[in-house]
Amino acid sequence: MKKLLFISIIGLFASSAYGQQDPMYTQFFSNKIVVNPAYAGTRDAISLIGLYRNQWTGFDGAPKTTTLSVHAPIRQINSGVGLSLIYDQIGIQRNYELKAAYAYHLNIGIGTLSFALDGQIKKQDMLWNQSNPLETGDNEIPFGQNTLNLPNFGFGLYLFKENYYVGLSVPKLLENETNYQAIGAGQSFQRRHFFGMAGIVIPVSKVVEFKPAVLAKYEFASPFELDFNLMAIFNKQFWIGGTYRTNDSFDVIAQYHAKTNLRIGYAYDFTLTKLSRVNNGSHEIMIGYDFNQKKKGVYHPRYF
Repeated sequence: MKKLLFISIIGLFASSAYGQQDPMYTQFFSNKIVVNPAYAGTRDAISLIGLYRNQWTGFDGAPKTTTLSVHAPIRQINSGVGLSLIYDQIGIQRNYELKAAYAYHLNIGIGTLSFALDGQIKKQDMLWNQSNPLETGDNEIPFGQNTLNLPNFGFGLYLFKENYYVGLSVPKLLENETNYQAIGAGQSFQRRHFFGMAGIVIPVSKVVEFKPAVLAKYEFASPFELDFNLMAIFNKQFWIGGTYRTNDSFDVIAQYHAKTNLRIGYAYDFTLTKLSRVNNGSHEIMIGYDFNQKKKGVYHPRYF
């Protein structure tokens, strides 16, 4: 009975967030390198970004994610490199992930095409001693800490110009087995996810621009999911908008992009599923900085 209860809770998370095997991000348009290694080096600067997401606040065991990424161009060889650190926790599971990306940039007239590979290692811990079973001494639960080390590779394509981008990626090419034999729960795997992304800047006036964007996520055993985002940009610095995530949430977002190359953002997700009865929404904070020299007298905002 206790095993059935545990599996049911895991199933609730899976049906609500395409398995939640990989973290989700509301400000995906500011954190693209995590899901597409071809983004590495495309900001023409050493770019640092940190993001913290507290999902489904008030729900015990809900996901919490911390991400730190840095990427930079190598202009001499038309390339870019990137490094990402991700710490993700959901329930009694802890995930520590390191990604290193290399991208090659090719000018094809309509824009710059970047294609990339990354190598990654994920350490996944299951803290059974924190499982808080209904009864003590349950032989089905291996009290202690079980650990899996999961190497993988990712691939991405990213076409961009000053006013638009389009990308395709498979963040995990290998479907590693993630079976903890001790619990006898059957086989489980890291599922292969496919991501598509696109965005464009549309000038409205001298002080207002619109920036619609979309992120598509697909995995064979889960529902197809879309994030539709629309941001209004005022004076090239104040970004205000929202995102609709199909079958999941409606999100509001505010960002400030300073002329000093600093950018900060906040997002709040209103849950639209039955989980709304047991949580208080999701919070996400983003901070980024580009280490480059601005041309004197000219401000060149980077929308992507």
